[in-house]
Amino acid sequence: MSETEITSPRMHRTRKYWLRICLLIVLLIIILVGTIIFINRDTLPRLEDNGIQLLAHASTPLSMGEEWVPGTLDNNGFAKVIENSSYVLFMEPKTTQVAILEKSSGFLWRSNPTKEQIDNEKLKGQLLTNLQSPYLLDYVIDGKTQRNATNALDLNMSKSIVRTEHGVEVEYHYTKLDLSFAVRYELTEHGLELTVPTLGIIENAEYKIFALQLLPYFGAVHRTDEEGYLFVPDGPGGLIHYNTSRPAIGNSYEQMLYNNDPANLQEIEVPREAIAYPVFGMKRDGHAYVAIIKDGKYTTKISAAPAGAQIGYHMIAAKFDYREEYLRKVSKMTSSVSSIQKERVHEDRKIEYRLLSGESADYSGMAMAYRDYLIETEQLPNSLPEMDNIPLLLGIVGGGTKDVFGGDSYVTATTFEQASQMVNNLEVKGIQNMIVYYQGWQNSGLRETDQRFPIQPKLGGADGLKGLASTLAEKNIPLLLEDFLTWMKVNKNSLVMRTDGVRSIDSTVLQNKRKDSYLLNPLIGVRRAIDTIDQLEKLGVSGILFNGAGSTIYKDYGSSKLEREDTGQLFKSLLAITKGKLGVAATNRGNDYVLSSTDLLTEFPMDGSYDFVIDENVPFYAMVVHGSILYTGVEGNSRNEYEKEQLKLIEYGAIPYFRLTYSSSRELKGTDYDHLFSSEYAVWQDRIAEEYKKLNRLASLLNHRMVKHEKQAEGVYQMTYDDGTKVTVNYNTNEFEVSKKGGLQ
Repeated sequence: MSETEITSPRMHRTRKYWLRICLLIVLLIIILVGTIIFINRDTLPRLEDNGIQLLAHASTPLSMGEEWVPGTLDNNGFAKVIENSSYVLFMEPKTTQVAILEKSSGFLWRSNPTKEQIDNEKLKGQLLTNLQSPYLLDYVIDGKTQRNATNALDLNMSKSIVRTEHGVEVEYHYTKLDLSFAVRYELTEHGLELTVPTLGIIENAEYKIFALQLLPYFGAVHRTDEEGYLFVPDGPGGLIHYNTSRPAIGNSYEQMLYNNDPANLQEIEVPREAIAYPVFGMKRDGHAYVAIIKDGKYTTKISAAPAGAQIGYHMIAAKFDYREEYLRKVSKMTSSVSSIQKERVHEDRKIEYRLLSGESADYSGMAMAYRDYLIETEQLPNSLPEMDNIPLLLGIVGGGTKDVFGGDSYVTATTFEQASQMVNNLEVKGIQNMIVYYQGWQNSGLRETDQRFPIQPKLGGADGLKGLASTLAEKNIPLLLEDFLTWMKVNKNSLVMRTDGVRSIDSTVLQNKRKDSYLLNPLIGVRRAIDTIDQLEKLGVSGILFNGAGSTIYKDYGSSKLEREDTGQLFKSLLAITKGKLGVAATNRGNDYVLSSTDLLTEFPMDGSYDFVIDENVPFYAMVVHGSILYTGVEGNSRNEYEKEQLKLIEYGAIPYFRLTYSSSRELKGTDYDHLFSSEYAVWQDRIAEEYKKLNRLASLLNHRMVKHEKQAEGVYQMTYDDGTKVTVNYNTNEFEVSKKGGLQ
């Protein structure tokens, strides 16, 4: 027997022994890491202790009023339902078409074209009956994806109408489908309000409601019979004019409010400006309306089409989605198949049409009406304080982490001491009002991570940050730090993707296409953010800019069962806590649900999606927000057309914003900030001072409302403020002027 044969069994037992030891060590490490994560999570601030509560999903009860018995019918077959001091509501009992008479002008708004107009139509079949219906209903058969459509003229539909305090409630029942829903039509002091109570939706058979479009032809104008346009919430605001010829492709508009939900696996192939506010409208000669989606906005689309897309009428409406179509993975070996969501959305839907006439009958009047609504409902602060000098938002990138052989390496671009020097230099150059916004301060040097503390030592650490905050506070300059709430990098944080990530509609953890990031459950993200607030408060920081809070919204199909409105409520509440504890709360973009809780919005919507169907963009959203919240465009050192985009800041009432580094931007190559191609402070300091001097002429207008925006000529636009000041920008000559009462400024 050889020596090898003698020792082999002993060696085998030794290997098994050490293998067991290694497995035991790995198991202990896993248990230890899990315990640390659990303990850390358990010690995080509780939402309840910070006054954060999820929305109570209360449902509107169905009306228990008496049956509505139509009185005398007019020549068009309508009967009076109710009237108030400003309006009269009529209904046609057979189809439940509605009409609203504006008493002051005698103008009649109709939900559908007149009988005479219908008689002249060449359409046939369902397209023709759609024109005569106050709604369009899409439904699906359980287990199938094909959408079927019907309307109020379906012969198998029966209805009952009861009175409410301010109008009537109609229950529509499709006998063959065994499907019912109710719509409440009521007058308000501003016009008409429609409600679809979720308690009124009954699905008893294999037929399921997919989507409901209310009043798709309300105020519809036939081709070029009148002057006017459709207003859609594209970026800052978009107009679809009646008298414009367009290409056959892309001749319609249908977009989800706040963008498609990534959890529904409906990725947008072409990047576009997401809708930030739940509004649409229509202008026709001397009359207009603005429609505000009050309830159910998080699962609603805005749908519009100019005449000629399918029919001879310009139409615009809200489309309430109750289910989603998505791609479901059957197995790893086969491609995904289309499926329809089993569970429908359980929430009330409410939309108000505010009617406008005279000088208010345009997109400026629509903006003022929406602003009034936001202030009435305490969703928008009343006004900013008076300012002698316009604020400059100075973004500073501290540094970032890049991959190197053997691990990661943090690269410094601006230390806290260098940031202080930059501020001092800008003061010398005449900039008298600043807000400093600092990025890349986290210990990890990464943006999408929870590895925040300790403060990055290469920048100066906690002491350096505390010193910078103290120095700026003496100058009355707020210091904001950037933090991230939504996307997290895989394996670049202490979180566990499997348990902390959001689950998509197919039950998998929601990741981006590259699979290197995932969406964080907002319950966890907000608790960690509150902990960050508490730690930064001790260092004297003035506020936090939470990236994602005002731009990214989603639901969770996992154990938390969060809806999109829950995520919006969490982000809104977090900003309010930030404001209360630190003093200043900021976020990017500025979807409407965060307006009441934020002081500053970066990268505010100022450009459209360049859809073929949209003829021009207008500063609707800026007119709504201006005077209540400060906002910026993109940073000045990243503009494509420097002077043109500077003029747009002036036209839209934004404050100047630059994002800089003390060192050359080349230092950031390979980090999260390598998209900054030109950021070196020494290169930009004189241009910043020049821009500040120009825009500082508008400082006294920051707390004023914008009341009228007009196109005076091609490339020439004028904004009028509530104190009578007029700001005119000329994109042809790259000039602007400010005219106050008594002459030019």
